[in-house]
Amino acid sequence: MKRLVILLTAAVLITLPLNSAVAKTVIKLANAGPEAPDNRTVKAVKVFKYLVEKGTNGEVEIQAFHARKLGDEREALEGIRMGTIQMGTLTSGPVPGFLPTVMLYDIPFLFSSAPAAWEFFESKTAQEFKEAFLEKSGVRILATSENGYRHFTDTIRPIKTPQDMKGLKIRTMQNPAHMSMVKALGADPTPLPFGELYMALQQKVVDGMECPIVLINDMKFYEVQKYMVLDGHLYNPLFIFINDQFFTKKLTPAQQTVVLEAAKVLARTHNGFSQEANIQGLSVLKAKGMEVYKPTLEELAQFRALAQPAGLEFITDKIGKEWVEKTLKDADEAEKVVGDRADAIIDETIKYANDMLSQVK
Repeated sequence: MKRLVILLTAAVLITLPLNSAVAKTVIKLANAGPEAPDNRTVKAVKVFKYLVEKGTNGEVEIQAFHARKLGDEREALEGIRMGTIQMGTLTSGPVPGFLPTVMLYDIPFLFSSAPAAWEFFESKTAQEFKEAFLEKSGVRILATSENGYRHFTDTIRPIKTPQDMKGLKIRTMQNPAHMSMVKALGADPTPLPFGELYMALQQKVVDGMECPIVLINDMKFYEVQKYMVLDGHLYNPLFIFINDQFFTKKLTPAQQTVVLEAAKVLARTHNGFSQEANIQGLSVLKAKGMEVYKPTLEELAQFRALAQPAGLEFITDKIGKEWVEKTLKDADEAEKVVGDRADAIIDETIKYANDMLSQVK
């Protein structure tokens, strides 16, 4: 009898961890950015992981794969669509291949500040885009964060006006709206996957690129680029994607709520870490030898005069006048909501992000 009890107890102990393992739901999250511990997305995903796993009592586990370990952005988004990857923090770069409407985010000089863009991300137009993308692709956008303002860099000469861009081969995202804008400024747009960019610059396949400050710093592009102009021609979003079938069928309603709310925190903390990284990164780039030029208002007007009409013409042709008009209207409303509080909002968001990270640590 005693031997039977021991055998039954052993069987229960062996079975328990197996049952626990089966019960746990794993979310693989793809990110194309670098894996450095201080990277903005790494930190924001760390907060997300903490909130989801705590909020679900460990029933849902987040496994983050940074540095393109699950493929470049196009491959990762296709994986999310197919369900082989559950989630991703990806830019708008590969999205036009699924739904051209995303080009509404590619109108040059659309936002005067990052907080105005954040406000727009919560607008009716942005929500309608999310719904259209879900219907078209089967991929849900849980929240939208910033990838940030994009600036031109090159190795040939300082860029102060569009005239300086003529003849330069500029790498763009795999986004036809970006290519149209660069062409309007007089340069030769060359689309390349982000993972191939450093080598392309190093081997002089392209003369320059356009990229947020934080990525120029994180990816050490200062090693292969000499000049940067702070023109801020585009403000690029970062989407938090999830496979909708997974979200609605594999997660319980309570788990869905936890993941959704944690994704909103991911977006806001990412905004804060991104802004903080831009402030710190600009100093680093200058210290590393990059020559950084801040255009005058008159010089910025020259960029806008060429880039925005070309962008609007191309984008209107691709997604329709109605989407463009709605975007411009809601962007204008976002500007009014933010008003003169942009700097204060940025400071508040940086503090919020670091406060949330301190909970994880």
